[in-house]
Amino acid sequence: MNIRIKKGHDLKLAGNPAKTMETINVGSLIKLHPSDFPGVKPKLLVKIGDTLKKGQAVFTDKNNIDVLFTTPAAGSVEDIQFGERRRIESITIRVAENDEVVSFEPYSLEQISTLDSAKVTEILCKSGLWPSLRRRPFSKIAIPNTFPKSIFISTMSTAPFAADLEVVLEQTKQEIIQAGIDALKFLTNGSINMVSPQNLSNTKLTDLNNVQQHTYSGPHPAGNIGVHVSKIDPIKNKEDSIWYISIQDLISIGKLFLTGKVDYRKIITVAGSAVSEKQHYSVNRGTLISQILSNNKVEVDARIISGDILTGSISYMDNSIGFYHESITVIPNVPNRVFMGWIAPGFSKYSLSNTFLSKLLPKREKVFTTSMNGSKRAILPIGAIEKVMPLNILPTMLIKSIIANDIETMEQLGIYECDPEDFTLCSFSDASKMDITGIIQDGLDFAEAEG
Repeated sequence: MNIRIKKGHDLKLAGNPAKTMETINVGSLIKLHPSDFPGVKPKLLVKIGDTLKKGQAVFTDKNNIDVLFTTPAAGSVEDIQFGERRRIESITIRVAENDEVVSFEPYSLEQISTLDSAKVTEILCKSGLWPSLRRRPFSKIAIPNTFPKSIFISTMSTAPFAADLEVVLEQTKQEIIQAGIDALKFLTNGSINMVSPQNLSNTKLTDLNNVQQHTYSGPHPAGNIGVHVSKIDPIKNKEDSIWYISIQDLISIGKLFLTGKVDYRKIITVAGSAVSEKQHYSVNRGTLISQILSNNKVEVDARIISGDILTGSISYMDNSIGFYHESITVIPNVPNRVFMGWIAPGFSKYSLSNTFLSKLLPKREKVFTTSMNGSKRAILPIGAIEKVMPLNILPTMLIKSIIANDIETMEQLGIYECDPEDFTLCSFSDASKMDITGIIQDGLDFAEAEG
């Protein structure tokens, strides 16, 4: 199937990453953040001073004790930070020179095909790779020993500054991708769907077995899992469940089964107008942002975002990049509004409407800052958010039903098909300045609690 969407928008931002890649060393410290995993109630398995092998479990989930979260480097536990109500905020590990590693039994492609769901689940849970599998609705870690109606593999995001698929696949053999797919096939009674860009020239994703191939085209959010699911295998109610995984995490699973060891490296981008070296980087999970940006010139007081500019979260130099994030975005921090900025012609401003003269220069890349350019207003139903929403829903009506806590209307309007990342352009284009992604998350939390 070719998924072609017309509603959406590709942001034209200054600071795109080059298709070159540099390898970043781990550094002396790594950090793990349990908050990267929504819905997880972490239970510590280590204490300060403990010596850990690479791949050893650091904490587990109280709700699913079989799911382990492991250290991506050998070392010793240096610090554990707690927040309010003793919530674990971070675990800091000082990296050791020796690289002792937890290993597993390696399998050939033929041997993988003889496994079963219980064995695959056990290996993924013990290795720390199970959290890379997430479920819809609610976008939380998949529940072991349950079976989704299908699994989706996301190959390349259309979000700003996303890692280029050609760079990601450059050093990956097709056998590794096939091994990952062959392992995942035991976890669903339905199909495995891989969705790739229509213009992809790389042949490593063709001629794969046990997977249904699809393509997508169109503006962002054409690469979002939510768009793919809505077109291929829609979620009709709360009982429906699909799982999804990124291509990089699929590659990690393939390497685990073929070699018996977890590869904790992933390819990310560093981009944005407030950083000097904009390119792809190969980094170890848990590496501090300060280590990743150590050879970069970062503007004073710049805003560091773990993830892309639409879905990412505010971060800092002493944090690590989010578990599910594949980019670090750095933009200028502008805390104050421009005096009477609304009256200026706006050649440098970005607008999806005809408000500013910048509309006459549609191909010019714009520098994005942290400025909101205004405060919250009443909901203005002028159709702006509908123009960038490719899902078959009524976003304004859904937002109102969530604010009113009207669960029946929310379900009728398709809340279970939604995810905050599918509404980022709605937040961006909304003249009311509403945090629409936050409202959608509140709606999902409410619907899950009511169930």
